[in-house]
Order: sequence, then C-alpha cells, then structure tokens
Amino acid sequence: MVNFSLNPNTKLTSVAIKVKDFDRMLSFYQQVVGFDLINEENDMAILGIGSQKRKLLGLISTPDGVEGSNIQTGLNHTSFVFPTRDDLARFIKHLMLLNYPIEGESDHGFCESVYISDPENNRLEFSWDKPKDEWPMVDGKIDGVTKELNIQQCLNNVKGEYTSVPDETKVGHVHLSVSDLEMVYNFYAETLGFKIKDDDFSSTHLLSVNDYHHQLAINESQSNDMSPVIRDTDLGVDHVTFDVPTMEDLLSLKENLETLGSDFYYNKGKRIIGLYDPSGIHLWFIVFKKENKK
Repeated sequence: MVNFSLNPNTKLTSVAIKVKDFDRMLSFYQQVVGFDLINEENDMAILGIGSQKRKLLGLISTPDGVEGSNIQTGLNHTSFVFPTRDDLARFIKHLMLLNYPIEGESDHGFCESVYISDPENNRLEFSWDKPKDEWPMVDGKIDGVTKELNIQQCLNNVKGEYTSVPDETKVGHVHLSVSDLEMVYNFYAETLGFKIKDDDFSSTHLLSVNDYHHQLAINESQSNDMSPVIRDTDLGVDHVTFDVPTMEDLLSLKENLETLGSDFYYNKGKRIIGLYDPSGIHLWFIVFKKENKK
C-alpha cells in the first residue's frame, strides 16, 4: 500500500447535483435554504455565499434524468454546517414558518442536525458542530451517537429571522451510498489517504484526511436493484470538489495517482486534478488559493 495522504488542510468545498426540474430546484435552494445565486449559465447554477462568491452547491440541468435514480448509488445526503447553534435554531424556525417538513432531528454527540429533502428527494442535513473538546472520543476515534434532538430547547430564546445562509456556512460532509463498501473504502484510503474516524458501524465508515469528525461517509446500500456505477441519466450527485492548499500538494497527489496507475485528468494551468471514484462520482481537487511567486 502506498503511504499517501492529502494535506490535512484539504477542505471539502462544494457538491454538484444533477436535477430534472431546474427552475423548481433553483427556487427551492434560494427560497427555502437561502443560498445566493452566484452564477447561472450553460444549464448550470452556482449557489452559495454571494458576498464571497463562494460556491457551496451546483445544480446541473438534466431534463432526461431518471426519476428515483438519486436514491440508489450515489448521494445519501449532503451536510451544510452553520457557524452557531443560534443559526441552526433560526433555520429550524424558518422551516416551521414555511411549513416545510422536517424529516429527522438528531444529536450525534459531535453535532446537532435536522434533515429535510429537496423537491427531487436529495436528502439534506443542516447542522451545528459542537466545540471539539466536547466531541465523544474513544481511543482517538469519534464515538458518535444518534439521539433525538430537543427541537423545543433549540428554539428557546431564538432571536431574529432566517433570511439567507450565514457567511461562514460550509459543506460539512458528503454521505455516499455504494454497492461495495470495502472496494470504495480502499479507494479513498489508498488513493487519497482518507482515514476512518468512526468504525462502530459495520455498514458505514466516516472518513476524513484531518481531525474533523468526517468529510465523507460511505455506506453499503442493501438495495438489490441499484447499479454499482452512476449512469449519465442518474439524478443526484455529479461531482464533489476539494480545495487543495498548494500546488506542491496537488503534484504530490498526481505522483501518487501515477504510481497507482489511476486514470485521472490534470490541468497545470487551472491547477486541477479530476478523477472518478469506483461508484462513478467525479472528484475535483483544485488549488484555489493564489500562491506568492518567489
């Protein structure tokens, strides 16, 4: 096994999903979630924090997409993390005022979350991370739980209205459903250096390249009719983007991919590497930060 890992400062920055009803989905993510529309062209919308022009989500128009295909291989859910507990409370209040259904609410020990689905059944988690020194840890790994979140307690003394996502909102993690858990795990571990952060679940792994509770989660689906690889007409996740700190880190990834004989795309000028995981999910690794020339 090649002893390689991405720089621990590598960040998960955005997710793009294929959608069938583009206008309806765009309206949902603006009106219900509160994303700003940063750019729209070529049948794709870039949504996120408008004041920073920071992308969190991409919507790709796929009018020939197969309904229901996004609940098979691919996206289980995407987590968006608010900077404070009050932000989460204001969002919960916002959903209640809209009478938008909350499908679940959980206290995982390291975060508090609510779950909803968009109009095409892409599941979304909105959460607040507890302070790191409060995370439940055993032998250096997360010892997560799933307890019911006390919604009323969250709403006590909540002030202000929710009008848009706070500026410090980020993509916390992406949870993927796969047909072969070990094959996909081996890819992320050997090719990219992700490590298991919580292995209490036999059918689910929480993965990260740093000390965050998880940047990726993968679970093995029990569905017998799911395709092992995402097809062009499957709705749901299209690609996931990571921010790599330096060009040196990107070249280190390139060297590891070459050593493993992996297929990948590399563009030096755009400072980007693209490759597919075993489920057909496109991963982009980009150096966003401008580096000072010596």
